[in-house]
Amino acid sequence: MSGLGAGFGDSREMGCSRADLERWLREFTGLPVLQADDHAIRVPVADFMLEVRVSPAPPRRLGLITFRALQVQFVYPPEHAVQARDWIRGFDFHTQRGGG
Repeated sequence: MSGLGAGFGDSREMGCSRADLERWLREFTGLPVLQADDHAIRVPVADFMLEVRVSPAPPRRLGLITFRALQVQFVYPPEHAVQARDWIRGFDFHTQRGGG
């Protein structure tokens, strides 16, 4: 995407695999197929494309348990920041897991 500065967007580490992330994105958007390559998944949001860039992160450990992790960055045109962040907030709620 042209015109975006390095690091523009929201980023986070997510405790999931690439397959988990793609499944959650399909569930959230209702789209059976999303455009993807090795480094990014493109998601249509209203009248722009949101790019979800992914890269492996070191696994996280809690005692003897190991958790998968991905570094995830949401990249979008600056003029759609409010709309994109609303979408990301909704996606975050979709991926939250219940405690117990």
